[in-house]
Amino acid sequence: MSNTKLFKSNPCGQQFTGLELPDIVFMTLRNKVTLEECQMLNEAHLAYAKDVDHFFYIIDLADLDDLPATVRKEASETVKLLPLRGTVVLNAPLRARVLAKLLLTAANLFKRGAESNPVVFADTEMDARVWIDKRRHQIAEAA
Repeated sequence: MSNTKLFKSNPCGQQFTGLELPDIVFMTLRNKVTLEECQMLNEAHLAYAKDVDHFFYIIDLADLDDLPATVRKEASETVKLLPLRGTVVLNAPLRARVLAKLLLTAANLFKRGAESNPVVFADTEMDARVWIDKRRHQIAEAA
């Protein structure tokens, strides 16, 4: 994560999430994510949704070992409620890419157009920010 100043930040066990205004939620997932950590992340993201109209995820998965099925289900249910407009996954090894794509695609099944949450993969935070800027323009044009 860059040295940007976060509006809010929440350590959630071994995991971390934070809101950078105007609309980016950073999340770092490490090791095996527990159900309790997932619930803390979900609570933080639901609270962030009260502060902004919509947001984008930048998720660093470099050190993720596992997202158990119960965690994926819990996260997917909350993602359906969030005003997500795009997700960029950073530093993800193949297993983490597959897990992220499964979780986020399932949660995005019924969203279309500007309301959708496309999932892309990037190697750097700069690449993630460039993609988010392009997505912001797409959303603005659709409005």
